Amino acid sequence: MKATDVRVPLFLTILIMSSAPLIAASYLLDRSLRTSLNLGFNPQVVQVLDQASENLRALGKLDADNRDTYRAQFEELQSLRHVYDNPRLIRRSIEDSIKIYFGAGFIAAILLAVVAASLLSSRIARRYRLTYEELIGQREKVRYLQEMSSWQELARMLAHEIKNPLTPIEVLVSSLSRSYLQKGAPEFREQLDQTQKMIREELDHLKNTVNRFGEFARLPRVEAVERNVTDVLAAHIEAMTATTEGAEISFHSDARNARARVDVTLLRQVLSNIVRNGIEANPGRRVRFDIALTSDAKQIQICVANDGVAVPEDLAPRIFDPYVSSKTGNNNMGLGLAIVKKIVIEHGGDVSYRDSTGRPCFVILLPNVT
Repeated sequence: MKATDVRVPLFLTILIMSSAPLIAASYLLDRSLRTSLNLGFNPQVVQVLDQASENLRALGKLDADNRDTYRAQFEELQSLRHVYDNPRLIRRSIEDSIKIYFGAGFIAAILLAVVAASLLSSRIARRYRLTYEELIGQREKVRYLQEMSSWQELARMLAHEIKNPLTPIEVLVSSLSRSYLQKGAPEFREQLDQTQKMIREELDHLKNTVNRFGEFARLPRVEAVERNVTDVLAAHIEAMTATTEGAEISFHSDARNARARVDVTLLRQVLSNIVRNGIEANPGRRVRFDIALTSDAKQIQICVANDGVAVPEDLAPRIFDPYVSSKTGNNNMGLGLAIVKKIVIEHGGDVSYRDSTGRPCFVILLPNVT
C-alpha cells in the first residue's frame, strides 16, 4: 500500500476516535436533562397550585381592599401552573440554550479533531512512506545479492564442469607429445588411438554439460489449457512405463474430474524428472514408484513416492535449488528438480519433498478449476 493510500483511512480513523466521545457526551447530556425535567415536574405540585388559586380567588371576594394584590398573586400562580402543565416549554428553552453552547463546542472540537487528524495522519503516512521505501531498498539489495550469488554459483559450476575434462585432455596431449619422441610408430599409434578415445569421452562429457545447461536455460513458457489431470497423468504414466528402464510405476486417482490448467508437455517433464531422480538415486536396482492423485474444491495433489533411499536430511531443505544433488556422477548436475519447481510454480502451484515413513515422496499442488 502506498503512503498516499494510508493517509485517508488514518485521517478517518483519528477523526472518528476524536468525535465519538463528543457524540456520546451529547447523548448522555440529553438523557440526563430529560430525566431531570421529568423528575422535577411532579403532578402534586399542579394540585397545590390549583388549591392556592382557589384560595386566592376566595380571599379576593372576601377582602375587596386587597383584591388587586390577590389578583396579582393569582396570575403568578396561573403562570406557574401553566409552566407545570407544559414542561416541554421549559425543556425546549433549556435544550435550545444547551444545544447552542454545546453545538459551538462540538464544532470547535470537530475542527480541532480535523486538524489533529490531518497532522497525525500526515506524520504517520510520512513515516510509513519512509519505512516502506527503506524496506523496498533493502529488498532490492537482497534480490541483487541473491542474483549475484546465483551467478557466482553458476560460474563456479561451469568452471568446475569445464575444468574436469580439460585437465585430463592436457595431460593426455603432453604424454602423447613425449611418446612421439620416445616410442616407435606401432606403440605410438596404439597410444594415439587410446588417447583419441579418452579425449572423445571427455569432450562428450563437456558437450553433455553444455547441453544440460542449455536445456535449463531454454525451458519453454507454460502454455496452459484446461485439462482433466487424471486423464493426462494416466496417459503420461503409460508412456513412461513403456520407455523407462529400471522403474515400475503404478497410478491411483480418487478424483475422476480433477481439472486444472496445465501444459501437458511440461507436466510430463515434471514427472519424468522426478522419476529419473529416483532411479539415479538408487543405482543397480529396480525402483517402484506409486503416484497418487487426490483433490478437493481448491487444489489437486499429486504425490510421487518410491521405495528407494530418502534424501539426506542436510540436503532435503535445498533439494530444489539449482546445482544441489545427493547423487554422484558426471551427468548429475542438480538441475532436474530445479526445473520441476520452476514448471510447477509457473502453473500457479507448488512442489515439496517429504520423508513419508522412510519413503521419499514429492508432493505437487495445482489449483483446481472445477
